[in-house]
Amino acid sequence: MCGRFTQFFTWAELAALYNPTNPLALNLRPSWNVAPTQDVGVIVPEPQGLVYTTMRWGLVPVWAKDTKIGAQCINARLETAATKPAFRAAWKARRCLIPASGYYEWQTVNIDGKTQKQPFHITRADGVPLTFAGLWERWKDDMLSFTILTTAAGTATAALHDRMPVMLDDVGMAAWLAGGDPIPSDAIEAQINYWPVAREVGKPAYNRPECIKSLTENT
Repeated sequence: MCGRFTQFFTWAELAALYNPTNPLALNLRPSWNVAPTQDVGVIVPEPQGLVYTTMRWGLVPVWAKDTKIGAQCINARLETAATKPAFRAAWKARRCLIPASGYYEWQTVNIDGKTQKQPFHITRADGVPLTFAGLWERWKDDMLSFTILTTAAGTATAALHDRMPVMLDDVGMAAWLAGGDPIPSDAIEAQINYWPVAREVGKPAYNRPECIKSLTENT
């Protein structure tokens, strides 16, 4: 699962990864603690090429009576997304990419005899942004929302959680947007690095560069 992630990349990094057709560099707003229902930067295919835009995190199906279901649809399991009612229409026609500087996962640990949830920030060791496979939907003609596909965790993150976002390389991005099955990149997964961070990241209001600071970097 992916319940929080980070977006603090530059326009130059986005341009290098996706070559978006947006005519002007956007005034990107960094977020060190992206939470569900917030507006998030995504990459969508348009006739003229890839476009960077914003959508609400938490897919709201076209048949939903209100937007509340979105909070339950922040992730879509790769194994069932093609057939699950909330996602199957988007799987056929509305795919996207979610650029991420990294993401958070929580591990149950014992600290001083107490069971606690310890968050970790997970990213590429080389600092290049990750690309998650996603689906998007339009609700009542004016609200765009998306979900992040997840798959079984690889060896690099299995100790933290049994799920992880589907992370794509260049070939995987093209195949996914063209209608093929998303193929997680083993090469990217092998480059994954992570470290423990402050438990305050569990609060959506806590959004600052300190969110990703390692608790062990000064020890």
